[in-house]
Amino acid sequence: MLLEAQQECRADIARVNDPKAQALFETVAEVLGGTTKALTDYSQQSEHIWERAGYTTRQATKPPTVSDLAVDVDASEPPPPIEKV
Repeated sequence: MLLEAQQECRADIARVNDPKAQALFETVAEVLGGTTKALTDYSQQSEHIWERAGYTTRQATKPPTVSDLAVDVDASEPPPPIEKV
């Protein structure tokens, strides 16, 4: 399925005249090709990184709390009005 999508993107490059659209289709085709290679390498354990002893997948991280994202402000330096941000 990914290879078919990659081939379709490459065919679309010739179908459009807009250089930005052509660049987009080329980029998507390259990403799909890289994704296909990575999935193949992973399933076949053919890359060195997959062969290393002790390699573990990354554990899920806890999402930040609202307080982690809060801006540090006080009365002496209030935040700017929203329309000026």
